[in-house]
Amino acid sequence: MRLHPATSRRPLPTGRADQDSSERRAANRRLLILLLGALLIRMASLPMSDFDRVALPALAGLIAVVVAALHSPRVPVRTLHLTTLLGSWAYLLAHLWFVLFRLPEPLQLGALVWVGPWVPVLLAAHLWTLGRQGSLPLNVVGLGASGALLLAFVLGPAGSVTSPAAGAVSQMLLASLLLLAGQHSAVIRTLGLMRRDLLGEGLPDGRDALTGLPDRWSVENALSREFRRRPEGLGVAVIELDHVTTLGTQRGQGFTERLMAHVARVTLGALRDEDLLGRLNPDQLVVVLRAPDARAARAACERLRVRVASRPLEGVNPTVSIGLAFHGPFEHDSAASLLHAAQDALRAGEEGHNRVLLGGAAPESGAPRPLLA
Repeated sequence: MRLHPATSRRPLPTGRADQDSSERRAANRRLLILLLGALLIRMASLPMSDFDRVALPALAGLIAVVVAALHSPRVPVRTLHLTTLLGSWAYLLAHLWFVLFRLPEPLQLGALVWVGPWVPVLLAAHLWTLGRQGSLPLNVVGLGASGALLLAFVLGPAGSVTSPAAGAVSQMLLASLLLLAGQHSAVIRTLGLMRRDLLGEGLPDGRDALTGLPDRWSVENALSREFRRRPEGLGVAVIELDHVTTLGTQRGQGFTERLMAHVARVTLGALRDEDLLGRLNPDQLVVVLRAPDARAARAACERLRVRVASRPLEGVNPTVSIGLAFHGPFEHDSAASLLHAAQDALRAGEEGHNRVLLGGAAPESGAPRPLLA
């Protein structure tokens, strides 16, 4: 029964503290240690040219220095990324120069097998480590230098457009350009989807623009279907943010909207797959759930209330009040009456906050008598 948001939202970490977190440093150390191990295996088990006898130990030494520097929080991770990438480019370009201008033609193609696949991998690593904007200058430098070496080889006395080495390098550069174009397109598309999601654009019908949750119309339809299918064990919990007016005055309307989206994420993470979470109105969420009895439904709502209160946002610990209505024999004759009973239970406890209010039967006259948690 659960209708998920259009996309799963999680706060995007920002700031130097996150960039240089110990977890990120540890992940980079593990990756570089694997790369260092691969280089050592390469040096120990495969034949090396005169170039590799000098260049591979130098590259391995650079990576070992970067691994050691990752233990120091004083060195920014971005600086170490740039150092590793520039060192790798220096090795690959020097290797390409050695193959094109120092090896005899019969050996060139075989030597390019060892270097060719790593150029696209290194270009892809720019985006992984530096981001879309930061990777662009290094992409230009790497591809430009590779293209310049190819041009110098083709125009040189020993080179030829039809030589196997020139064809292999051309294919390598073409594959690299296609990879970069594909990466760029994928990033632009992902950013566009995120932007439309955050701004509420392009959401399917029946979704709330702020949270991506089903809107009131969708929730009421789903509740009606569930009521017709099996009303026994069906409960409705209306969740209302406490002190919204005060927070809006103190922190602004933008903060209250962020707070609502935050509470929606926290609540969604605590629900079962068969539960339904939607947005009832600007200050309220609604949960349609099933439970063995009213006591179990109320206990589930208490867990939600405590979970929300334990997840602060921008220094504010939000609290919610929950009005709960649970279907019992001869109490609710429709899905609408069940929803109204939950709203009435919430209104009956307006003088208190951060609590669960369980509504009883919904007679035609008089409001239900909630039992305060």
